[in-house]
Amino acid sequence: MKLLFLLITILGLTFQKVNGQDLPKSSLERLISDYRKLDESDSLSGVLLRKIIEESEREKEYDTLAKYGVRFFRNRAPGLGDQNEELEILQKITTYDSLIKSSSLKGTVHLKFAGALFNFQRYPEAIREYTIASETFPPTDSLLIADSFLFRAQAQESIGNLIPSMNDYQKARTIYQSLGNEQYENFALSGIAILFSKFSIYDEAEKIRIELRDYYQKTGSPIDRAIQIYNQAEDYEKLGLDSKKKEALLSINSQLPFEEPAPYLETFLKLKLAIIFAEEGNLEEQKRLFTQAEELILEYQPIEANNLIYLYAKYWNKLNSGDEYGALGLAKQMLAKAKETKEMDHYFYAYQVLGNSHERVGDFKNALKYQKDLKAFQDSLFVANRATTFSYYQTLYETEKKESEIAKKTAQIEEINRFNRTRIRIFVSVIIVLLVLGVLLFLWKNLQATRKKAELQSKFSQELLKNQEEERLRISKDLHDGLGQSLLLIKNKVRLNQDLPTGELLDTAINELRAIARSLHPMQLEKLGLAKAIKYLLDQVDRETAIFVSSEIEDLRGTLEKSKELQIYRIFQESLNNILKHSEASAIQVSLVKLKDKVTMTISDNGKGFDFSEKYNDFQSLGLKTLKERTGAIQGTMKVSSEKGKGTILSFSVNV
Repeated sequence: MKLLFLLITILGLTFQKVNGQDLPKSSLERLISDYRKLDESDSLSGVLLRKIIEESEREKEYDTLAKYGVRFFRNRAPGLGDQNEELEILQKITTYDSLIKSSSLKGTVHLKFAGALFNFQRYPEAIREYTIASETFPPTDSLLIADSFLFRAQAQESIGNLIPSMNDYQKARTIYQSLGNEQYENFALSGIAILFSKFSIYDEAEKIRIELRDYYQKTGSPIDRAIQIYNQAEDYEKLGLDSKKKEALLSINSQLPFEEPAPYLETFLKLKLAIIFAEEGNLEEQKRLFTQAEELILEYQPIEANNLIYLYAKYWNKLNSGDEYGALGLAKQMLAKAKETKEMDHYFYAYQVLGNSHERVGDFKNALKYQKDLKAFQDSLFVANRATTFSYYQTLYETEKKESEIAKKTAQIEEINRFNRTRIRIFVSVIIVLLVLGVLLFLWKNLQATRKKAELQSKFSQELLKNQEEERLRISKDLHDGLGQSLLLIKNKVRLNQDLPTGELLDTAINELRAIARSLHPMQLEKLGLAKAIKYLLDQVDRETAIFVSSEIEDLRGTLEKSKELQIYRIFQESLNNILKHSEASAIQVSLVKLKDKVTMTISDNGKGFDFSEKYNDFQSLGLKTLKERTGAIQGTMKVSSEKGKGTILSFSVNV
């Protein structure tokens, strides 16, 4: 099925191109969708990836081109992995640099292109691309910026630009440290240790490697720990400590195999040990280790056929088998490799081996020449190392000197500032204390005035309500005892004269008079008590309106003072009137209960409600001002809960 799908895809795309037709607009999306369904280990994924790159370029979808071109780099799908093809694709994408919208994608393209150049040991070009990448990434891509510095440091190191390399390693380390990325921070630290070695600052390099070895020991990373031991063995070789070098490399070899394969490290380890045993004349051990190295090369291909260490190990094979001219040919290849890479260590090996090889074949003239070249190279290396070491320490010294001067001047300024700060602090403290005292005094007086005003307002409201009730009582009695009696006498006379229409009019007037008298002063409250007076009003609403009424009213006789009962009754009357006038409710629920030492009254309706936050200061328009004043007159509390379209709940409580 998989092969059939591949065949249909390729034939379909080919057919459209042959017929001179443009691919449908959705073809790129379809290719991407098909690619995402596949595992990277599937050979079809490599075919689709090439098609996506080709199609996105054709459709001028440059961000898509960049995204999948980056995936092509180091992709190990079957059929991919050709470094020349990777380099070609990434180089092509960089030509569309100005058309790629995403800065992150653009920076990643340059980062991967630099990596491809690095693989071909085109270090100056790689440095240029790493620089572009670091300047292209947005600040949010700080990890990728750090990667650009780290890899640029490695490229700078490879061509002997040691000071710039050190600066880049330090920049990368600082960013990784700020991000809490210990793994890559240690990669940068490992690079710094290698640079210290090249500066001939071997003690500092060893300190860093001991620190890293301990870290990898704790974190359970045996391969990374072995790499640090291997690098330290390289330093022992430069210092002429051959026994220590051999001991370090054998300690790594004794740990093999690792849980995960490390073909690059293992191959170099076997080759280095093979060279050591060849120099010692232990041909059996040299042959065994070289064979193991070649098995790794055959299986994993971790290094190129012209790798200098590999050539050096093969050189000893030729030499020990008596093929001195074959060994000379390999020595010449080593020099060619050194010139290609321009790495200092490679020149050292090549000149040394070429001098020995020419001497063995009796070509003393060339032997002397290469021995002189080796001496000149060693001298230049010493001068270069001394210059770079001096430059490094000079930079360090100048930095420390400036820091010392800055610290001294800062201390003097700080002493002066400390004295001034003390005087200013005392002066400011006095001012602050005086200001605080003044503000506190003002606030205290303002609070006293506010409290007094509130008390006067409360007393005034209470007196006003008391006077209102007394006046209502007087008017109610006058109406009932005076005008009411007069109307009854008139009614009786009309009845004697049998004037029925006039009698009916008088009955209506008497009923209205009684209703006015009851509203002015509720007789039911005096005769029946608060609970029954409220029930009477609710029954009246139930009879005379279509509103559904439900209630839970306890008998509270003897619980409250008469003055409090009157105010609660008035509060209930006002609340009921507000519901009837404004709420458009179809149901009312009333609760009057005693809870511990409080009497609580709750009035709920399912009306249209209102936004209380909008009307908070507009009590007058809602009839809430009177409710608040009456509640305050009996030292009670009032709560209003309402939302538009969700009804209203009024809660009142007063101490018994």
